[in-house]
Amino acid sequence: MIKLKNNSHYSRTMEQTREQAKSMLNQDLELTPAISLSTQGKQFFDLLLTLVSDSDVPFAKVDSLQLSLLAESLDQLQQALDSIHSDGVVMANGKRNMATTVYNSALKNVNDLLRDLNLTMNARVKQLLSNVQSGDVADPFKELINDD
Repeated sequence: MIKLKNNSHYSRTMEQTREQAKSMLNQDLELTPAISLSTQGKQFFDLLLTLVSDSDVPFAKVDSLQLSLLAESLDQLQQALDSIHSDGVVMANGKRNMATTVYNSALKNVNDLLRDLNLTMNARVKQLLSNVQSGDVADPFKELINDD
């Protein structure tokens, strides 16, 4: 792990590595989908960009593929749900609706990608607690639990 703030002496190579890491973390989030997405998939991608831009977790251009895959999986999940709601789990001919298989697969992909991108509720709370403990962020619950 590379420490971005350090007062000790370090080599030119280490200084360059630290500067590169800082510049990668401070990139603007003007990401574009890494794969071709449907209209709804593009809407999901834009919503995800809004979500991650408000996050304390740094994102860079390399995250575009995972965000695109998450948007695609959300689109598949929505389409499968639409099919299940309109046709039911068991279709009129007595066979199971294949949308349930797509739904289960897309749901697993969404959960895995959210976890990989640290966008789950647990990951966000851990990051918030870490930031509060390090003094980077004011404690949002301080006023709520203050006894004054």
